[in-house]
Amino acid sequence: MGFKRVFCSGCLGMLCLIPMAYISFRFLNLSEGITGGLIQNVDDALGAISSLLGGVGGLAIEIIGGMLIGVALILLFPLHWSIFYRPEDIGLILAVTLPWILCCVITSGLFARSPKQGVHTSLAIGIGYAIILIVIYLVLSIASPLITVILDGVLIGLTDLPYLGAVLTAIFEGCLVGAVFGGFVGSLKYKPKDAKEKKEKAKGKEEVSELSEESRAIESSVLAEASSCSNCGAKITSDDLFCTNCGAKKP
Repeated sequence: MGFKRVFCSGCLGMLCLIPMAYISFRFLNLSEGITGGLIQNVDDALGAISSLLGGVGGLAIEIIGGMLIGVALILLFPLHWSIFYRPEDIGLILAVTLPWILCCVITSGLFARSPKQGVHTSLAIGIGYAIILIVIYLVLSIASPLITVILDGVLIGLTDLPYLGAVLTAIFEGCLVGAVFGGFVGSLKYKPKDAKEKKEKAKGKEEVSELSEESRAIESSVLAEASSCSNCGAKITSDDLFCTNCGAKKP
């Protein structure tokens, strides 16, 4: 799987995670589960705002707001945190992992043609998000170190990890779970016969190339041994007893 294909699949997978996060936020009570019920009915609040504004604008605010909140929660809260602190809350564990599983399965279904490609596609999604969030942290630390101190303090209080530790573990735990399903989807589309045919074609091309090189070498050696007829000046080879042009005997 070439770099260009991995890059394209990773970008598409990153975009695919956003609506998948909205599903967890809207239908699996992601915000309520992570806060242990402290913050409730966030989706209903967005729905009320949408109703007040009305029209397409209100609906867009509800959907976009839900997507942003869902992505933020998924990228900030690691899977191991959910297992350690909410082991009995299966709904929360599902809400945290389902977006990764869905986006990896969809992206692998579009791009992967083997288990290896399915895993690479899933990892590309995680690496892409990791790069973006690291760059954001570096920019904030340069712009105002106080912001990063506050951010680290808040994340330590919520997840026992500073910002980078929390987001990197959340991303790679999620994409590794998704990689299992991505690899499975890739295995469903894997065709060993096609791979064998490609290898045979490549081997055949190499053999043809070797034969052509040998023929060119033989031809060049024959031409090198060629001489000229003393009678008419035509080219004759060492194997010719008579000139093919005038019939004169070779000296």
